[in-house]
Amino acid sequence: MKHSHRHLLLSSLILLPALLSGGESLAERIFKWVDENGEIQYGDRVPPQYASKERSVIDDQGRTVKVYEAPKSPEEKAEAQALMKQKAESKKLNQQQAVRDHSLLSTYSSEEDMLQARDGKVASVETLIQLTNSRLESMQKRLNELTNDAAEFERSGKKLPDGLVNQMKNIKEQIQHNEGFLKAKQDEKEEIASKFDEDIKRYRELTSGR
Repeated sequence: MKHSHRHLLLSSLILLPALLSGGESLAERIFKWVDENGEIQYGDRVPPQYASKERSVIDDQGRTVKVYEAPKSPEEKAEAQALMKQKAESKKLNQQQAVRDHSLLSTYSSEEDMLQARDGKVASVETLIQLTNSRLESMQKRLNELTNDAAEFERSGKKLPDGLVNQMKNIKEQIQHNEGFLKAKQDEKEEIASKFDEDIKRYRELTSGR
């Protein structure tokens, strides 16, 4: 039975160019599909039971010129879309990493250069932190003085002067602003150290084979 089928298949392939010689319009009607037994079949139309299966169109050389994929289920469509999105994100990340790698290698000539650059940036931030701490100490001292003055007025039963109230309000706002600035600079210092740790590690990977 199998021998007979192979003979029929070979005969079909031999006759195929003759069938296709009638013109391009006829060639476009030659389909190839797989039946329920896993056997490859050819014809100018696909039987209805295989219309929802994958099939292809072949030319007069037996080459595939078009493929009709089997319809995807909603789950398969969602999976395909998720896969496409994942590939696009991966490609974008790879491109971004390539840009960072190029910048890293063109900016620094050695790991020592990177350490010096890190220390320089950290030192600049530390200088701002020290200045802000000194400013906060001075403002806190002034606020304590104003608070003592306000306490004197309260003990004497006198109403607090508007000028004193405004001074205390302004200096409290300045203290709050500078505390926020100090926190931001402390975070920046940690980010610089962390970023350079990552860059140094990557630089070692990029230059390990040199």
